[in-house]
Amino acid sequence: MTKTFPLPTPPEAPTPRSRLPIAAIAFAYAAAYLTWLQFAHVEGRMRDLASEVVFLPLNAAVALVFLLAARRSDARAPMRRALRLLAASSATVCAGNLVTTYGVMGFGPVVPGLAHVFFLAGYPLTLAAYLSIPVGQRGMDRWKLACDAGMVLSGAGVALWYFVVHPIAGDSAALGTIILPLLYPLADLLMLVGITTVALRRPLDDHRGAIFWLGISGALVVCADLAFSLVTMVGGRRSAFATDLLFLATSITLLVSAELFLRSPSKAGSSREHHRLSNVASVLPFVAAGATYLLLSAIALGTWVTPLSGVALGAVAVSVFLGARQLRSFRLNAARVAEAAVRASEARFRSLVQHSSDLIFVIGGDGVIQFASSSAIRLLGYQPDALVGRTMAALAHRDDVDVVGAFVEIAAALPGVSPPGEWRIVGADDTIVQVEAIASNRLADDAVRGIVINARDVGERKALLDQLAHQAFHDPLTGLANRALFYDRVSHALELGQREGRTVTVLFLDLDRFKQINDDMGHAEGDHLLRLIAGRLRASARATDTVARLGGDEFAVLIEDTSVPRSTERLIDRVREQMAFPFTLSGGEVYVSASIGSASAIGGEVDEILRHADIAMYSAKRAESGSHRVFDQTMLGQAGRAT
Repeated sequence: MTKTFPLPTPPEAPTPRSRLPIAAIAFAYAAAYLTWLQFAHVEGRMRDLASEVVFLPLNAAVALVFLLAARRSDARAPMRRALRLLAASSATVCAGNLVTTYGVMGFGPVVPGLAHVFFLAGYPLTLAAYLSIPVGQRGMDRWKLACDAGMVLSGAGVALWYFVVHPIAGDSAALGTIILPLLYPLADLLMLVGITTVALRRPLDDHRGAIFWLGISGALVVCADLAFSLVTMVGGRRSAFATDLLFLATSITLLVSAELFLRSPSKAGSSREHHRLSNVASVLPFVAAGATYLLLSAIALGTWVTPLSGVALGAVAVSVFLGARQLRSFRLNAARVAEAAVRASEARFRSLVQHSSDLIFVIGGDGVIQFASSSAIRLLGYQPDALVGRTMAALAHRDDVDVVGAFVEIAAALPGVSPPGEWRIVGADDTIVQVEAIASNRLADDAVRGIVINARDVGERKALLDQLAHQAFHDPLTGLANRALFYDRVSHALELGQREGRTVTVLFLDLDRFKQINDDMGHAEGDHLLRLIAGRLRASARATDTVARLGGDEFAVLIEDTSVPRSTERLIDRVREQMAFPFTLSGGEVYVSASIGSASAIGGEVDEILRHADIAMYSAKRAESGSHRVFDQTMLGQAGRAT
């Protein structure tokens, strides 16, 4: 696998919120000046004066904007210090330009070299500003950082020495004459130290655009100083269109950086942004090395010195091939390391899933099984290899095929962990395994390249839950619905009856002579009798009816479907027929009848219809054994007198 490295990208364009009106005005101002300079053909003192005056408003604007940016409340303390140092540096440059302007205009004598004191003072201030910018620590990479910085500084130093220091030092002029031109290249090296330090170490604040333009301005300062030295050596004059262009570009890029610092909020930058800055910085050492080799080749070819020039060109060629070889080796090693990491990750993944008690599948986006854990033997009776190539839907129960298909489709569409699903899997011996599964989409993970399904056998748990639910709503002795379930069924029936205009009937049954039988034969025989009676009541009722034991020897029946004529009377007749047969107990046969009360309603309250059925049942019990009474309003008064 070949690792790709993204190309360096410039900082993102400012959003509409962070437009740069000051920098735009400065750009128009500089363009107007350069146009005037190019076409007005101004010479002499006026030319020198214009070259000095044009920078004063730019230097003042840069110092002011940096100072305002330093006063932002959300800026880090080191960043505020860096911005104040940059403002001070611009102020010293502005002061140097004022001194020079004063001398050019002839207002009075100027201390010799005073302007250069101000100009040179800006370099250490700028260096201190660069070093104050909060940057990430490289830790164990500090030696690499030092080597990269050394390559950049060495390459720039060679260029400065060849183009500036060497011509000046080789001149026969007095030492005092050449000291001042030598100070600027040395100051430029200080600038390069700061630029390299910031570029090779990650800034911690989200000011990458501002820092980018700050680095560009530093590089332009070095180029401008180099051009200024060359122009001075050749023509002996400070003013030239090329040098003014470079110094103006330096001021404008500084102003862009200052305004971005002022207008953009300070927050932690994303890892992606840091990665982009790191990619840009990583190119700098190679640029420095390439520029040095190009300079060496140009010198060797320009003035051929045997055998030195041939050896120099041979060294350049060897170095180029060596660099290409090292780059190729690096890419191959990176690929091997990545492949080894993938293999190690795959081995670890397989080791983890093979020892899991859950059933784990790795499937493709089409639902085809690519891997099955060894738990398939224990849970399904399949060898894991026998499942590879089959689809998840093929393992599912025929009624759950659509459920599995929807589960796989959602898992393939959603990143990360999908919602849980539940279905039945048919094992090798046609056993049904109820599973609950979750899926993790790892299609983009080179160590998995699939959807990981973790399925757990929940059959025992569901059976336990069903058992607990049954015990909560059913009578443990007879298996009939208990009072809670009967109450709930009546409530739902009344709500449905009220919507559909359908009558709901409730029967209350109380056994006659049960207490005597229970006392004579014992509680065990009494419980057995209750179970027999429950069976006969269940046989008498229809599938749509609900039979319940309310407690003791009291039973109840809910009749929801009363659309069949005389359905209640027919049910009561069947109950009486069943109760007419004797019940066989260990102590002999016994006869038991039941007093029945019924109440009907279309909607209404549950407690009311149950109370009415209970009143009707007690009315039947007072009348005679085994009788049936239908509730009417007159029974309310009788119940009150009985109380």
